[in-house]
Amino acid sequence: MKKNTYFLNTALAVVLGLALLVCVLLRSFVPGLILPRLDIPNMVLLSLIALLADHYLAKDAKRCYLCIPLLSGLSFGLLPFAAGFLTGWEALWTGLIGAAVFTALTFLFSSARERLSTGPKARLAPVLTAFGLYLACQCFAGLL
Repeated sequence: MKKNTYFLNTALAVVLGLALLVCVLLRSFVPGLILPRLDIPNMVLLSLIALLADHYLAKDAKRCYLCIPLLSGLSFGLLPFAAGFLTGWEALWTGLIGAAVFTALTFLFSSARERLSTGPKARLAPVLTAFGLYLACQCFAGLL
């Protein structure tokens, strides 16, 4: 896994796919349940889960920084469209916003990860960093 350049984008697709699978199953078996929308705070949460999976599973993997916006936009645009949650133009718009969110979070989390002192005593430092980024994005979600 350490040499897989596209592990981060694969992790995003798996996390987003699992979340959409849960939503489809809940919509099928409990139709009266109100499901959360795929808005910016939820995109941030899914992106941070994928970034944490990348940190713990493929710590030294190289990244293709030109491919991150393209593949994350495809993931955020096509997977909800395939699950039946979005229509054509909504899927395009969600893909563009998802690409911007995931790319920005990748750069922020990567720069914070480089400065972290992670060792055997600081295993939860990336989780706390991701939680801080999530809270910061929650603060800025009202401005956007």
